[in-house]
Amino acid sequence: MKSYYMTTLGGFALRAPSGEPVPVPTRKQMALLAYLAVHPGRVMHRATLVTMLWGADEEDRARHSLSQALYGLKRLLSGDAICAQGQMVWLADGCIQVDALEMTRLADDRSVHATATVERLYQGDFLAGLQTGEEPFDHWRLSEQERLRRIAYCSIDTLISSGALGLRDHDALLRVSQSLLRVDPFDEQAHCRVMEIYASQGVRNMAIAHFQKLAADLERELDLQPSERLVEAYEAICNNTERVRPMHYRLEDYAFVVEQIPQAVVVTDLENRIVGWNRASERVFGFSKSEMIGRSPTMLYAPNGDSRLADDILGKALESGSWSADVTLKTKSGHSCRQRRIVAPLYSPEGRCIGAFGQGLAG
Repeated sequence: MKSYYMTTLGGFALRAPSGEPVPVPTRKQMALLAYLAVHPGRVMHRATLVTMLWGADEEDRARHSLSQALYGLKRLLSGDAICAQGQMVWLADGCIQVDALEMTRLADDRSVHATATVERLYQGDFLAGLQTGEEPFDHWRLSEQERLRRIAYCSIDTLISSGALGLRDHDALLRVSQSLLRVDPFDEQAHCRVMEIYASQGVRNMAIAHFQKLAADLERELDLQPSERLVEAYEAICNNTERVRPMHYRLEDYAFVVEQIPQAVVVTDLENRIVGWNRASERVFGFSKSEMIGRSPTMLYAPNGDSRLADDILGKALESGSWSADVTLKTKSGHSCRQRRIVAPLYSPEGRCIGAFGQGLAG
């Protein structure tokens, strides 16, 4: 039996075995399905689920709400995914694959491929934004966020410290360091590494801008000043007057140009990571630039977690010189957005393909 796939890291989404998105109507149904999915095969008493998600309601009403939610999920999912016998409820083992479970499994594997996959899978906090107003569930969700955050951090940090990326692969080191900062926004070592990589590539202005943003974030979020270590790294970069030749043309240095374009524009590198996200994209899709930089456009083309569509579009654009079609995209709020999307390769002044430029016109 082919499995459904559930995305939980960075938000909730579900796709059918065919790859089609499966809309789950209510937040409580999302929460219930997610709770069952991360405990595959575990038999749970109805009273446990009532306490988790309807504990504030009168008992009869709470039990009725659970029954209605389970009935809705049974109709939504094919086969015998939702199982019930008397007062016991469980999700059939193997019917839903979950990114958080996949990430946890891969984190135990210390191979480069496994840790790199963890870095790709971790797109944000577990069930981000799925507050239910029920203390037991929300407490469990927050504890899972912290646990999975630690797992992702350790795995990504291992990828860096192992030296597997290579000291000269600055782009890979920069990307993975930025992934680490998605897990822990105030990791000093990662911030120092980002600034040093920028400086080594001859874009000292970006290293300085990075430090200044970090200092502002520390003051605003934690009421703290940058540590002595961060200040020393920053001052070393500022005081280094040697002219450093950039290793190669950096796509990110030119992504600011998209800010001037009135249509929603997304710039990606050759690994389909977003490096440019303009104000029109923020307005149309609802995601801020800080939320999208370093992530895949998969969440727009395929918010159900299937990366094949976005990767296929990039591949066709690079192969044929351009790609265009009318597509339905998803906004942060979950609404559909119809656009005529045009994607074309981007070339460096030396003629080397370095990424892609996607522009949307109202459909």
